[in-house]
Amino acid sequence: MNRAFFLLCTVAAGALPGWAALGGPVESVAADQVKFQAKRRMVAMPQYTVHEISRDDGGVIREYVTPAGKVFGVSWSGPAIPDLSQLLGSYSGEFRNTLLAQPKSFGRRPAGVHNSDLVVETGGHMRAFQGRAYVNSMLPAGVSPETIK
Repeated sequence: MNRAFFLLCTVAAGALPGWAALGGPVESVAADQVKFQAKRRMVAMPQYTVHEISRDDGGVIREYVTPAGKVFGVSWSGPAIPDLSQLLGSYSGEFRNTLLAQPKSFGRRPAGVHNSDLVVETGGHMRAFQGRAYVNSMLPAGVSPETIK
């Protein structure tokens, strides 16, 4: 997927409902569940909790929350790219600016940002998108980036 198409999808996705923001409070996860009339399942792990929101359209968002109640990572899969500006919260500008600064490439390939603190990886095709984002400095002790999937 070329960057121009991806950026267009990102902007267009802004019209879709939003999700809890990266770095935001755990309360936003419950608000998302109510807003989307979705099912939420929580799985408590020793260093974090995963909140999985499942929508009727097959879309799934996993929000990884620290014991202090902050969203340190998110992952998504489903038929549409979620609203990345809402999903990434205050990190959305860094994501957008980094993508725009990368050399243009034609053809299909996933979009990614691997800055010193922010990592965002997204890809897929119509009706089968997936991705993840996390903030390195917010990862709880003993939690590796591979956890976010």
